[in-house]
Amino acid sequence: MNDLYHWLSGQHHGLQTFQLFRQKLTTLAVDEPNHKALYTLLSLPAARYIEAFDEEPVPISVADRAYDNLLRLVASLNFAAPAEDQLNDLNRIAATDLLDPSSERDCDPAPHFSSRGGLGIDGRQRLA
Repeated sequence: MNDLYHWLSGQHHGLQTFQLFRQKLTTLAVDEPNHKALYTLLSLPAARYIEAFDEEPVPISVADRAYDNLLRLVASLNFAAPAEDQLNDLNRIAATDLLDPSSERDCDPAPHFSSRGGLGIDGRQRLA
């Protein structure tokens, strides 16, 4: 997840980044079959975002919010978490709408680090 976060954090906020993100997730799902469900679900919010604008211009404020929400979502995930926490992550990902301002709360990694490790918003590994 560190590599995905670092790649994403270095990208532009444009629609092409979301398309490339989905391509990366497709590749990761094949390369890391133990995490296929995670990668498949993680591509859904990006797909919904892409479909919402279907070749229409994206307002900068909307693009920035969606990108920030996606970055926070990726930062909040932890492969080493207990199974129950991983299931909660999958459910949270499935419910995420990158365009919904209230999704910022769901994508925020801070609440998810109180009892377990993972990546922080800065991309650094947190300890459990």
